[in-house]
Amino acid sequence: MQAQESWTIYNTDNSGLPYNNVFCTLSDEQGNLWIGTDYGLGYFDGQNWTTYRTDNSDLPHNSVRSLLLDEHGDLWVGTFIGGLAKFDSTNWTIYDITNSGLEDNYIRTLAMDADTVLWIGTSGGLHRFDGTDWKVYNMGNSNLISSNVPTLAVDENNDLWIGTINGGVAHLQDTTMTIYTADNTLLTDNTILDIYIDEQQNKLLACPAGGLNILDTNANATAFITLNSLICDNSISAIAELRGTIYLGTAPAGICTFGEWTTYNTDNSPLTTNTIRSFHVEGDSILWISTDFGGLIRFRPDFPTANQPAADLPNIQLYPNPAVDFIHLYTPVHARIRMYDVSGNMWYENENVLDSETIPVDNLPSGIYFLELFFGQQKIIKKVLVN
Repeated sequence: MQAQESWTIYNTDNSGLPYNNVFCTLSDEQGNLWIGTDYGLGYFDGQNWTTYRTDNSDLPHNSVRSLLLDEHGDLWVGTFIGGLAKFDSTNWTIYDITNSGLEDNYIRTLAMDADTVLWIGTSGGLHRFDGTDWKVYNMGNSNLISSNVPTLAVDENNDLWIGTINGGVAHLQDTTMTIYTADNTLLTDNTILDIYIDEQQNKLLACPAGGLNILDTNANATAFITLNSLICDNSISAIAELRGTIYLGTAPAGICTFGEWTTYNTDNSPLTTNTIRSFHVEGDSILWISTDFGGLIRFRPDFPTANQPAADLPNIQLYPNPAVDFIHLYTPVHARIRMYDVSGNMWYENENVLDSETIPVDNLPSGIYFLELFFGQQKIIKKVLVN
């Protein structure tokens, strides 16, 4: 049997969604959903809907732009001009410019590091809150070129990556901040709307004018735009990874998948709008899509299935990655493999890998490649960086 692609649309006509302009979505461990809209905070337990607004709760503003669940299960809510709220399912605690270290009430993004420090991106700077003390990073007291921060990400070293409007991306390591822009790298855009960090710690950057930019661990930048790839548009607004597939949300052209370059839009799919605001991945099978006046969309991609899911196969190893001379592949079951570049050109193929394979890459141009592994009717894709 094979699963079918499944789209479910939630809007104000067919559900309790507070508003069709959705900015962010977040699920908890039980699969309950929080939805930030331009007119209220929604909660969906799979059957029942609850809406929180300023007239029925202590939510400080109805336009909810960012959400985060902490280690205690408390919900942090970033609003447009009402500051930050913490909700423990009963009580609300409000932080704004009048009663905290916040210097701006427009909360654009939230992240929490391994030390449970809350990082807050606002239109007026980056804020650090450890539960007691506040610290602010802005153009006046740090290396930031822009104080407008729409996205944050924490890497495996607990370093913070900061996407800005017109100021590139900043890397905060302890107290040292390094700035990467189109002036000192090959980045094609200085505005970063979303950051996704993959297993190899490459930083995938969503740029509204410069396409998909990838900053590797050596700070080398690679850009994918319509001139050098089959990306569906240069205006990227959101990035997510689900079972090895990178999904790119765009402002005018729907969704495309990186490398395979499959496009979903209003012409060929149930998408209700081509303007994607953000993604949220639930578990290993569901992509939640927040849209601009198109409601909330639940997308379950068509994953191949067999007696044993590829994601559950034990001890599949691929190293080194990034690679210079060769790649070692180990798989405990018979596989067919193919490796191709971002343009779809095949560089390597072996139809009969029994347990291991050494793939030479010293003759390949530097860049990103995709290794396809076929296990009967199953297929998984691994991304490989060749230096």
